[in-house]
Amino acid sequence: MKTTLYAKLMAASLSLLLALTACMGPSPNKNTSSTTPTPIETATKPMTVGALADYFIQAADDYHPGADRVGVLEGFDEAEQATWLQMFVIASRAFGQLPAPIGNGKNTAPPPVDLTDAPEWAWSALRNLSNGGVLAASDLGLPELETAPETTDQDAPTSDGEGMSAPETDMTDNMESDPAKLADPKDASSGEDGNDKMNALVTRKDAEIVAQRFFQVFGTNLKDNFYAAVNKGELDALELPGDGSTMGGSSTVVANTDKQLHDLILEIVHSGEDYPQGSARQKIRDLYQSVLALEERNAAGVEPLRKYLDAVDAAKNFSELNAAIALAVKELGNFGNGIFPMVAVTDTQDSSKKVMQLMTMYPMFTPEDYADPENGMVKEYREGMISQLMAAGEGRPEAEQLADGILRMEKALAENASSAEEMGSLQSQSNRYTPTSLDELMPQAKPSELLVAIGLKADARMQVFDDKQFAAYATWFTEENLELFKAMQKSALISGFSRYLSQELAEKFGYETGAPEEAANEAVQSFLSEELGQLYVERYFPAESKAEVEKMVRMMIEAFKTRISRLDWMEESTKQEAMKKLDNITVLIGYPDQWDFNNADIKSVADGGSYFANVSASEADKWQKAVQGLDEPVNPRRFPMAAFTVNAAASRNTNTLIFPAGILQAPFYDKNASFEANLGAIGSTIAHEITHMFDDGGAQYDATGTVRNWWADSDYTHFQTLCKKAEHFYDGYEAAPGIPANGKETLSENISDIGGVACGLEVLSTMENPDYDAFFRSFARQWLRAGSYETLAGLAQSDVHAPNILRTNRVLSNFQEFFDTYGIQPGDGMYVAPEDRIVIW
Repeated sequence: MKTTLYAKLMAASLSLLLALTACMGPSPNKNTSSTTPTPIETATKPMTVGALADYFIQAADDYHPGADRVGVLEGFDEAEQATWLQMFVIASRAFGQLPAPIGNGKNTAPPPVDLTDAPEWAWSALRNLSNGGVLAASDLGLPELETAPETTDQDAPTSDGEGMSAPETDMTDNMESDPAKLADPKDASSGEDGNDKMNALVTRKDAEIVAQRFFQVFGTNLKDNFYAAVNKGELDALELPGDGSTMGGSSTVVANTDKQLHDLILEIVHSGEDYPQGSARQKIRDLYQSVLALEERNAAGVEPLRKYLDAVDAAKNFSELNAAIALAVKELGNFGNGIFPMVAVTDTQDSSKKVMQLMTMYPMFTPEDYADPENGMVKEYREGMISQLMAAGEGRPEAEQLADGILRMEKALAENASSAEEMGSLQSQSNRYTPTSLDELMPQAKPSELLVAIGLKADARMQVFDDKQFAAYATWFTEENLELFKAMQKSALISGFSRYLSQELAEKFGYETGAPEEAANEAVQSFLSEELGQLYVERYFPAESKAEVEKMVRMMIEAFKTRISRLDWMEESTKQEAMKKLDNITVLIGYPDQWDFNNADIKSVADGGSYFANVSASEADKWQKAVQGLDEPVNPRRFPMAAFTVNAAASRNTNTLIFPAGILQAPFYDKNASFEANLGAIGSTIAHEITHMFDDGGAQYDATGTVRNWWADSDYTHFQTLCKKAEHFYDGYEAAPGIPANGKETLSENISDIGGVACGLEVLSTMENPDYDAFFRSFARQWLRAGSYETLAGLAQSDVHAPNILRTNRVLSNFQEFFDTYGIQPGDGMYVAPEDRIVIW
């Protein structure tokens, strides 16, 4: 289990800056207005076999024209309600013999399905779908085939025109080879064969989702699958790395930017110049070379951590443990604190001030996982802790006992974690502490001794991430558990700093598996991000690009205002509050107004420096700045990201938009592209971030960035209903066969994606003869991303964004301008009826 304290703290701090919560908030008591939209009932009603056949015959018309309805329905009673098994057989017959997937279709094809437990009459049809990459084992509750069958690649269509047929197949001949042709109709239609999944009833939404699989594989008709058609050539040409990463779009831009940065670093390292001490280039060169000083690192081993580990071992009570941790924090920074990890954040109750956010130890698993003695992930995690404690000096028996104690604590914390609903309302998170008041909560631990020793004032304002879980954590601070907390501190030191020690420790606990040069490149980007960012901007970010993007931001804010003014469901008082938010937005583009350089004394190896010493000095400097910042007003113009970051962000509790120079390059922004093309890419991204200020999470913050209910009750009720509709709109639609999106988990991003395009179209509507095609194609190209089936499945579980194919197709399907541009009509895969479209902002 490769999760370090650093990763946990970063995840927590980012969630505080950019966190997106469920559609909760105030609890208005007025009824929803009569105009509140609801999803149309036909999407969730069971379909008859006949209606299902008609649907798939129409869907397949561009790919297998002339499918015979009689043949498609062979063996079925068209009047009965259709099952999932029948749906896949009907779809197979309608689309005909499928080509073996190639290119991106091959990358995203699910593992072959073992059809042994499927009814024999359906084997031929299901085998066609499995071999064609459009059937997942989970579709019918079947297992995956252990050994994939051999297939022969066939040429696949490559255009993005009106559609192209699969290789010509005579429908009658195909039906003759299908055992369903010879089956007793009752066998095929009675629903008595197969498992519960096979016999589940099919809705129109189910059919639409399955049809999209075919549209994606062919990728030839933009009316059916715009993302696949526009991006097909590039998707099929991309070669995936074997490390599970993705390629295309932002992934490719990140790789290109990383190469630019590495080239810049190597230029500095190998220039032969004598740089002034303390200059950006001197620090970059010496930090980089200290990472590559492998002989010195390997000889030192764990010794650079020894005094901090020994101080923990020597602690006989919590006061002495507090002193040991304080020593580590002062000299190693925040990641030297394994008991009370914390990060400085903007106060949600007063956005002009900062507070320290206290975290508990982060439970890695669910209570059920911890309770299962055979859970493989928990076993691996336990073994990792044991290894860390042994590296810190514990014997195996003692390490096992301590690891088991930590697991018991984590299980208790997991059992006391607040639910998503409880965490959803930021206004309910009100527990505040000071170092002194924490002593009352956990008197034996005396936390004020530690907190004051590391620089906090006795009355410093502190908040906790999860009130309920923190209260449970406090109960563990007893003298009987002293050894447990000592073990936690030692484990944190090993996991947090091993990557900066010997190669053996870095590979075992720091998870450095690449070449040393890669680690050196990452170290410079991480610890000298401001110094490197300044040099990157000077070379790669022209001033005219910043000016053009600033102009587009102003356009998008005005477009958002226009759209708010037209909302017929929102009262004037709420509109005025929304306008205040837009008027008060701070926009940061490219790079900081003032660079915040690393004040640490970065030394060369020849001058006594080391990788560990340079990182420790950098982290200690960062901690001192964080503590000092608690007494200073929040600066909304502080640039919280490296200038070379390929991303954009919205900080709700400072009401700030951030667009680093790294994202202001193709395909997001191209100074040589048309205005419409840039509007479809970076313009929609800008408006996406603006919309985050008004999504289900942003709606809880007012114009100052403080959590406050600024809505009329009836307006918020209506807004919540729109959020639920948006959840349904995405829920179940797929990244690839059998990989559904979670509409609730991706809600905030989906609202913002739709708002981004809505604002872009608002701007286009003011132009004379705008090029809508350039706008829509540019929008689709920025989301291009190729990944393996396993990678896409993992992203669907962890990413708060919808899969990129949905960030294109589901978004564009809400806009009449899109349908008008390409002549999309009912029956086309991209079409969504007006009453089902999502219109929030």
